[in-house]
Amino acid sequence: GLGKTTFAKAVYNDERVQKHFGLKAWFCVSEAYDAFRITKGLLQEIGLKVDDNLNQLQVKLKEKLNGKRFLVVLDDVWNDNYPEWDDLRNLFLQGDIGSKIIVTTRKESVALMMGIGVISMGVLSSEDSWALFQRHSLENRDPEEHPEFEEVGKRIADKCKGLPLALK
Repeated sequence: GLGKTTFAKAVYNDERVQKHFGLKAWFCVSEAYDAFRITKGLLQEIGLKVDDNLNQLQVKLKEKLNGKRFLVVLDDVWNDNYPEWDDLRNLFLQGDIGSKIIVTTRKESVALMMGIGVISMGVLSSEDSWALFQRHSLENRDPEEHPEFEEVGKRIADKCKGLPLALK
């Protein structure tokens, strides 16, 4: 509920990102680690026909990425088993300089295992929480026209503990 996926989507869909990368793929990992499911999902995302052999899928993915500048998003990763992820990471070594992998996770151990460039997301301040809650609850109507909602609205916003998803 901190906005990790929303932030990654904003980057992924940014016009400058669209122009910079020759190949983009997004895969929501969520469940327990499964190299076959992840590889198959990425191949389907970039428009390739897939089969049921993990080795063949990995070869296809390496070939597709070879020499291309790519952006891959692995959303909502839970697994922090380094050897399993290192095997998958090796598939991406074929890409051109400037290729990027974005991983979203709620687990600090996953972020540390993935390597450099960790961005930690925090909760919103009370003021920002109230502003976000107001915008969504009043559907962008002027809050000055509804002063009777302010007290209860601020209590509700406080109960959301600064989490943007809960506030929305």
